[in-house]
Formats: sequence, structure tokens, C-alpha cells
Amino acid sequence: MEIPNLILEMESSPKVQEDTDQKIDPDLSVKHDDEAHEAKKTEEKQNATRASTLDTILKSLWKISFFRKELISSFTEDELVSELRDFILTHPMESNGVYDFLVTILDLLPRWNTGYEHDKSLKSMFEVYEMPKKMCNRCKTDTEYPLELAYGLLLIANSLREFKANSFLSFYYHYAFEDLTFENILKVIRTTLMLPCDKEGCGKRNYVERVINTLPSVFTIALEWENNETEEEISATTSVLATEFDISEIYKYEGDSIFTKYRLVSMVCLCGDQYNCMAYENNRWIRYFALNKEVIGDWNSVLSSFLKLKIRPEILFFQNCVLSSTNFNGLAGDGPEFGVKHSKDQ
Repeated sequence: MEIPNLILEMESSPKVQEDTDQKIDPDLSVKHDDEAHEAKKTEEKQNATRASTLDTILKSLWKISFFRKELISSFTEDELVSELRDFILTHPMESNGVYDFLVTILDLLPRWNTGYEHDKSLKSMFEVYEMPKKMCNRCKTDTEYPLELAYGLLLIANSLREFKANSFLSFYYHYAFEDLTFENILKVIRTTLMLPCDKEGCGKRNYVERVINTLPSVFTIALEWENNETEEEISATTSVLATEFDISEIYKYEGDSIFTKYRLVSMVCLCGDQYNCMAYENNRWIRYFALNKEVIGDWNSVLSSFLKLKIRPEILFFQNCVLSSTNFNGLAGDGPEFGVKHSKDQ
């Protein structure tokens, strides 16, 4: 009884079945080859897209003085992009978007052998440690929650334009704030979480504040788009953006530094199905796409290009203004006004 069973198992194996199928229908062999070829082409296209996206993110990181300062003695821009990209691609890259790619890059940086020996790692430049706090308006009970690590803010893009379009919210917050600035809109979006008071017998719901004690060197804002926005929706969203903000207006800052302003230095943007890098260099904005370089000009010109080319900014890198002026003065790409004088039309 053992022998017939063995024969049945052999006959039902994939290899035997494939040979049998080919004898019955020789075209099946061609079909299998075509499917394998298509699968390989799809994988190669995905790998190329992944590599191109990584290149754009890394180029945008290089445009940040804090990041570049620690590596410029060992790498040129092209060398850094090539070497770090190849290193990252040796690790699993399960991603749902470009922001996930950035998080993967930052998480892998400590494992990349750069010879960087300072106490503060490259990754820590982007880290924001938030302490959620809540004070009950009724019983005055303070509650602190565990410290949270983030790389900045991750926002739904349409939340910016919806806030602007909502006439009631605009009127209410114009009344609450002296000036409805970019950072005030971010503050409102960040303080929508309400939790009940923890004191027994109270239970009143209160807003949760986000408190930080130290300032990151680089603050990141990521926008999640639906990718089917109209020109009007792209314009309504990007018109809310600004090139400078005060982080103490977004968080409750309990540190001792008075230098809390941040300036936009580079962006990762989606144009069609390709990612572009936009960077502020020598007092003007420049767009890098594929192997091309295009001078955009001032910030108003950037906003116009968003509309004209249907460009969606997805990751915005802001650098501490004063720190970049005092610590990295003279590096190419830093506008002379960093931490000193800010022009309105950057």
C-alpha cells in the first residue's frame, strides 16, 4: 500500500503537473514564461520607483544644514544619496507612503556606519518628545500621560483647506487669536483631542495639551493627500502653508531657549507620479526633478508652481532659524537671513 501512495504523490507534484500540462497544451509553457516575465518587470518597476523616491528624500535631507554639516567632510551629495540609498534598500521597506519611507530612513540611520561619533545622532535631530497634559477646568486636576516620540506632525492635507473654508471656524478663531497664522491653525488641529477628567466623580472632558521641553534641530510636517485633488483644492491647501513658524505657538514649550522659530528649507513633493525635491538655496527656491534643476524664485512663485503643475508637497523640513545661523554659517544653501532678518517673500 505504501508504493501506490508514493506514486500518487509524485504524480500530483507541481513539476509533474506542469510537464503534463505542457504535453496537453504546449502554449501553457509560453503562458508561464509570460507571467514570470511580467512579475519580474513589475518588481523591477517597483524597485526603481522605491529607489527614486528614496533619492528624492535623501536629497531633501542633504539640503538641511544640520544634516549636511555632519556628513559633508565624508561625502558629496551624490555619494551620500547613492550609499545611503543602497544601504536602506538592503532592509525591508514595507511602506504605505513617502512619510513611511522617511521614518524608515530615520530609524535606520543609527545602524548606518558613518563614523559619526557625537553624542547627538543624526536621527535625534528630527526627534520631538511630547508630553500630553490635561488640566480639568472644573476641579483643576492635572494629568500627565507617558512621553511620546514623534518626528513632527503628520496631517491630513484637506484638514488645512477645510479649516480655511469653514467660515464659522475662521470667525471663531480669528476672535480667539489676534492673527490666524499658519502655526495657530496647526495648534487648533493639534488640540482637538478631548479626554474626561481622571478624578473620581468629575469626568468633565478637557482638551489635551502637547508639551515639549527641548527643541528639535529639524521639525517635519508631513501632509497626506488623496491624490485626486483639483487645482482649486491644491491651491486652497498650499495657500495655508508658510515658510516660517514659531514652535511655541504649536506646543506648550517649557524649555529655556528663546529661539523657537523655524524656517522651511526643503520639501519632498509629488508631481504626477514622480517625486521632486524643492530646496531654498542662495535666497531662492529651486526644484530638482529627475536629473533636472529649475529655479523657481520666491515663495509666491513656489505657490504658483504648485497650482500650475499640480504639485503636492508631502514632506516639509523646517530648520531652527537661530541655530542654523550660529552653528552652520557659511554652508552653501543657507540664506544670509537665517536667524537674522526674514524677508516676507522668501
